[in-house]
Amino acid sequence: MGTFGTYTGKMLIPEDKREEFTTDILKILNYGGMMQFEKAVICGHEIILLKPIEVGQDGKAVFCYNYFEDNIWEDACYNADSGGFFSGKLGGREFCDVVTAVHFLYELYDSGAGFSQIDGEVIGAEIYTGWINHVLGKAFSMKKRFRLWEHFEHYFLERSNPGYQTAEDYPLMETIPFHMYRAMGGTEFSDICYVMEGTDSLQEKEHEEGSYPKTVYRCKKLLEQYLTEDRNNENKRTEKIWELVKLNRCSREKIQEDGLFEIAQMSLELPARVLVYLTAEIRKYDFWTVWKELYTDIYRDEIMRQYVSSELAEMRKREIEKPVPPVTTAEFFAYDDPLLFWDTPKELEGQPDYRFSDDDRTFWWDETGEVNLSEGMDTWLKNLAGQYHQLLEMIPKEKQGGFQEEMLLLLEEADKYYKRIYAFTDMFYEFLQNGTDRRYAAAVRLFKNLVEENKASGSIIEKMKPWWEITSRNVTHNQGRMAVKRYLSVMANRKLRKKYFGF
Repeated sequence: MGTFGTYTGKMLIPEDKREEFTTDILKILNYGGMMQFEKAVICGHEIILLKPIEVGQDGKAVFCYNYFEDNIWEDACYNADSGGFFSGKLGGREFCDVVTAVHFLYELYDSGAGFSQIDGEVIGAEIYTGWINHVLGKAFSMKKRFRLWEHFEHYFLERSNPGYQTAEDYPLMETIPFHMYRAMGGTEFSDICYVMEGTDSLQEKEHEEGSYPKTVYRCKKLLEQYLTEDRNNENKRTEKIWELVKLNRCSREKIQEDGLFEIAQMSLELPARVLVYLTAEIRKYDFWTVWKELYTDIYRDEIMRQYVSSELAEMRKREIEKPVPPVTTAEFFAYDDPLLFWDTPKELEGQPDYRFSDDDRTFWWDETGEVNLSEGMDTWLKNLAGQYHQLLEMIPKEKQGGFQEEMLLLLEEADKYYKRIYAFTDMFYEFLQNGTDRRYAAAVRLFKNLVEENKASGSIIEKMKPWWEITSRNVTHNQGRMAVKRYLSVMANRKLRKKYFGF
């Protein structure tokens, strides 16, 4: 209930990608069911309407409601001018997952390091990137997460007090999907382990000549000798190491001082971080305290050797750059969590649990096949279409009028009885503007019949707990309520309405 999400990076979207990013983020929010509210006051009736998220004149898109979850959370906002995004409490279902997908979109666009987090925990699930690929028709991979050292460094340096971390603080194995662990190996992974666990595991005879552990071990022994052979000048010699890691390649190549020469030569092929974490360990300093002072000025011109076979390097590259398979919206929201149905009333025993499907997405149906309605939904809509045409024949062909008042009363009644039943803005005003068209009048009459016919099954909503989010989905998404809700979404989708109802 008190869940918060964030993206730990800078959210700096380059100007040349801002327009594309805004289009993408609005599409993610739209397909994720995020909605804005609009209030209409007509003839003394106050009606709450839904509309897809759009950017206002102030450059901001503000929202707090998820159509699939049927729940309101704290305001979230995307600023199209700055490219920034913020959110408050997210819950733990659809609203939370869509906001987390937005944070993953920032990960994918942002050139800098950053993690998507929920309540401070790094989220490593591919499902978010897979859903983004599906909705946007793109081929993003998990490649950025394999900038292991950059993310490791970012995670700790963002903390206000880097000296308090322990080896257990960084969720290294949670940043990468389990099935991609085999691609994690390499020098960056090794360096992270050495910083977290120390280098006591490095022994001269336990590693092959030319391997990375052997190279780090050699560097450690050279540093130990240089730093400890003159106990009276340990601090001065430590400062020389800090100076060395700030020098460019040409300057390091020219170092001739005894003891420091060999270390400088190793710096030509080892990252500066290796010299720093080894020195910090030898001198018993906190690595992050030292690193925070040095990292902006260190050399980055080392030329590293390849420590693995070409075959292994190529395998890792393929695995890292492989696009994440698309995840459909129905799969993305297909929760398999018993807590969704916790404390289902005994009146519903024996009935199937509510499961999200494309039948809940009739508002998003088009002719592309992105939304696939079930046979049951198709049969239901055809049955409703038959009832609609019967009602249409019963309405005189001469000029009609007055059904707008009936529609307003019905919307008020449906919302009061079934809870959180809202019409879509465009559909609402379209119906109001066609007050003399018998086709719209027949659709309102059919809506009236549905409201009445489903009251028996919809009455279970009375068992709702004080908070929507802790009520069983079998109650909040009961069959009667969903029938009324789905009908309104079909009426709001002109293509789907035309297919089944002919207008």
